[in-house]
Amino acid sequence: MSESIADRKIRKNIKSYIFQSFLTFVCVGVAMLLHELFGGYVVASLGASSFIVFVTPHTKSSRNRNIVGGYICGAAAGMLFSFLHWHAFASGLEGLDYALLLTCAAAAASTTFLMVATGLVHPPAAALALGLASNHECLKTAFAALLGVIILCAVRWALRKHIKNLI
Repeated sequence: MSESIADRKIRKNIKSYIFQSFLTFVCVGVAMLLHELFGGYVVASLGASSFIVFVTPHTKSSRNRNIVGGYICGAAAGMLFSFLHWHAFASGLEGLDYALLLTCAAAAASTTFLMVATGLVHPPAAALALGLASNHECLKTAFAALLGVIILCAVRWALRKHIKNLI
């Protein structure tokens, strides 16, 4: 019976697969704790970031500069559009469901533009912007997200010699 390439790759790197999956478990667990402490939509973006960081730790998108910079772009755009929606648009467009949809879409698009323009590309940051734009208490959520990615980056940096790209 023939063995697939995936089977050989997994068998050859099984310790890395298990270790790096465990790191994802730990970091997503921390994200869940941050979610419990601060609320908001931190978990989705940090879960995606954990996957990128621990499955492809030596790619451009996994660099600490890109992760933190991307999240700063996402936090800035998300908070701006949250403010616009909840303070400017909400009073004049009350009851119109599409106003929130448009501000969330604008937050994600603005984050995309900022990340590409600055070279700080980390795709999950666009999810953060979406979550922040739809959240009227976005400041504490942004704080929790930035704290989460700093922890994620610290773990990645501390273990950089022990982790490898799995795909």
